[in-house]
Amino acid sequence: MEPIDRVGVENVRTHLKIERDGSTLFHLPLIDVFIDLRGDRKGIHMSRIIETINQVVSRKHADKSLEQVGSDILDGIASRHEYVRGEVRIKTQLLVPRLTPVSKKRTYESYEVLVKVIKDGGMRKYLQVSAIGNTLCPHSLDLTGGKSHIQRAELVFGIETELGSRVELEDMADICDACFSSPTYMVVKGEDEKFLVEHMFSNPKFVEDMARDCLNRARGLGVSGKVTIRAKSFESIHKHDAVCEIEREI
Repeated sequence: MEPIDRVGVENVRTHLKIERDGSTLFHLPLIDVFIDLRGDRKGIHMSRIIETINQVVSRKHADKSLEQVGSDILDGIASRHEYVRGEVRIKTQLLVPRLTPVSKKRTYESYEVLVKVIKDGGMRKYLQVSAIGNTLCPHSLDLTGGKSHIQRAELVFGIETELGSRVELEDMADICDACFSSPTYMVVKGEDEKFLVEHMFSNPKFVEDMARDCLNRARGLGVSGKVTIRAKSFESIHKHDAVCEIEREI
């Protein structure tokens, strides 16, 4: 029989609790797991994968991370099922506490997160954060002598690096927010709205500006690996979107 490159399960909804730095983070992630399969095996023992996921997520993961959970799943499967290459993907929402810029109201801002752990001889990880903010067009600002269209924008920032490299998802979320003309907030009082609009007009950006800014800030994280950046502006005066992508080794 033919060997199989990737076989496994997708979209396993589960619970996850991570205790780190004196705080507890709760997640309801979707988990995907894939392994390879030798040609002399008809199929995988799928129940062993699900059992391993359940065992790992039921632990208290003190001082651990989502990528460590992925690594634990791959190690657990290795004791139950032979494979050479395995991959775990964890998709979840990261809630980061913020203070609004002027009124100092406490909010919890949501960021989509993807964490991948790949075992293929060694262990590597891929961390990705997606953030929503605003951009203000520099071109229209110049054309009109101070007026401009504003639109919602998305920044997707990913890093592939060694499993042991210290990269915090919260730091990646901070970088994303800093790259917009202005970040967005769940709660915005009148004084915050005034500040955010004035900040956008003093900080106009194209998607190219967002992507380059993100790359420069990524270099300041002090890790080695591959950075992927995708900036998108949901254009307010066009029927299309503006997109910019950068991939670099840092």
